Amino acid sequence: MMYQILLKLHNVLAWLVLGTGFFVLVKALGARATWSVPETAWVRRLTLLVHLQLVAGLALWFVSPAVSAARSAMGETMKDAALRRLVVEHPTLMLAAVISATVTSVLVRKAGSSEAKAQKALVGTAVTLLLVAAMVPWQLLTGRWTS
Repeated sequence: MMYQILLKLHNVLAWLVLGTGFFVLVKALGARATWSVPETAWVRRLTLLVHLQLVAGLALWFVSPAVSAARSAMGETMKDAALRRLVVEHPTLMLAAVISATVTSVLVRKAGSSEAKAQKALVGTAVTLLLVAAMVPWQLLTGRWTS
């Protein structure tokens, strides 16, 4: 029961991260000269969502039956590309995405001009979303919603 709730939460948060990140990218492209406090707030919202995603993911890492079984036999897990991706690569790159989002939020907040804020938001959010998109298990995420 707890596993299913965490999995659904993790999936919903993934869509929120992707949607919010895309929104920030669009704002950064369009608001170069007019970047203001509301746009910066969207960068912080993205960072919050990514952190919540991390917490849900970490909880899943400990309660997922598949991950628990794979962790108990790491030698075999590392030889299996799908399991290695689930147990090692996905969490590692998602942690990198959290770091990227956090650094981006700080850089945007500390930047002096509107243009600098927009530029930092654009680059940092793009990096964050690329990391997320690279490791999202798309077939699982979309399959649950389309089947």
